Amino acid sequence: QQNELNSFLWTIKRDPPSYFFGTIHVPYTRVWDFIPENSKKAFQQSHIVYFELDLTDPYTISALTSCQLLPHGKNLQDVLPCDIYRRLKRHLEYVKLMMPSWMTPDQRGKGLYADYLFNAIAGNWERKRPVWVMLMVNSLTEVDIKSRGVPVLDLFLAQEAERLRKQTGAVEKVEEQCHPLNGLNFSQV
Repeated sequence: QQNELNSFLWTIKRDPPSYFFGTIHVPYTRVWDFIPENSKKAFQQSHIVYFELDLTDPYTISALTSCQLLPHGKNLQDVLPCDIYRRLKRHLEYVKLMMPSWMTPDQRGKGLYADYLFNAIAGNWERKRPVWVMLMVNSLTEVDIKSRGVPVLDLFLAQEAERLRKQTGAVEKVEEQCHPLNGLNFSQV
């Protein structure tokens, strides 16, 4: 039952109390029903909410996109072994072919088209660093495609905070997330 669920909510006992809530980057509809009421109540009662990143800020999205790119003049084909690059290219061609059948009628009704969605997710893939391509490929599954258009939990909560006129902020900068991932060497990726 709801009150028996692990909430991923930590309370700092002070006046007023502060809370830490652990989120995951999945469509909120996959987890919302499993978030206990105490976590939802803490969010509702909060006046100030801080997120990992400010996903409602266009600069954040732009900086995330930029940090994923290889240095100017480099392409993925230059840094991946030929056989892996060919397999990746074939897989992305397969995904592009399959995406129309993976999309839901609801997505189509909202004006989402498979080509647009593919380009939104995988566009410019040949310019991305291997670690970001790996993360992108992991999100190009039928289940993930069917949930596109539904905000991830962090973004949903940020949008709710804005709607409820809560003060918001971020605890990290894009660079603090990007640089560690970009610092991984090829064998680590």
